[in-house]
Amino acid sequence: MDYNDLRIYQLAKKLQNELYQDIIKIQYSWKIAEVDQVKRSSSSSSSNIVEGFGRKFYPKDFFRFLNISLASSDETQNHIITLNSKGYLDKIKSDYFVKNYKTLSIQTLNFMNFLRKKHKF
Repeated sequence: MDYNDLRIYQLAKKLQNELYQDIIKIQYSWKIAEVDQVKRSSSSSSSNIVEGFGRKFYPKDFFRFLNISLASSDETQNHIITLNSKGYLDKIKSDYFVKNYKTLSIQTLNFMNFLRKKHKF
């Protein structure tokens, strides 16, 4: 088993790729801070799952990186809402991404709870 087998990683990477595809369409706004921030936070969500998985033999480290991933997922939602409110991302796309990043956050939290129970910390 590797990180590619984790459902939370699969969803995080899928959302990151889809979001990047839509962000590319905002060509005139590449200098807008939220565009850069949403790219960074969505990338951080999947990257921290991978980094945590690399420390799976140290469950508390794995948990800590999942917590960072969870925070990045929540941050991404905020940036998406901001992009929508400023008119850079349409409501349908914004709602889609927020809904799916919320799902990712819930799934990550559930996985964290599983690890906490399994390793009794």
